[in-house]
Amino acid sequence: MSRHGPVATFWALSDPLRVDILDRVAGGRSVTVSDLAAELPISRQAVTRHLRTLEEAALLKGERSGRERRYQLDTAAMTEATEWLALRTRSWDAALERLAAFVEPTDQVDETHPPAEPARIEVRRN
Repeated sequence: MSRHGPVATFWALSDPLRVDILDRVAGGRSVTVSDLAAELPISRQAVTRHLRTLEEAALLKGERSGRERRYQLDTAAMTEATEWLALRTRSWDAALERLAAFVEPTDQVDETHPPAEPARIEVRRN
């Protein structure tokens, strides 16, 4: 199953072990399944599944090197996710500024829009 975009990135990063794997690769070194299995408290098979998930989310690149596959960090997906977050942040900031301007009282009197009369509620008693 192939995953793309920020959702795939965030889903892949939702597991602490996958984040740990990315941290180990982030130093610029390439690693193999064997390297990671020796360092992590999980089996080779579990490491392979995590690496596959990270590769499908485009967070890692794997290249065949002899009998093994070496993995390196691929920053493109993380950059895309960061840009997606920045866009959402700007959108929410603008919305919150508009809300604050609407809710906060102002000292200026707006002649074009006089204050609304309070609503009258009639209560009928039988």
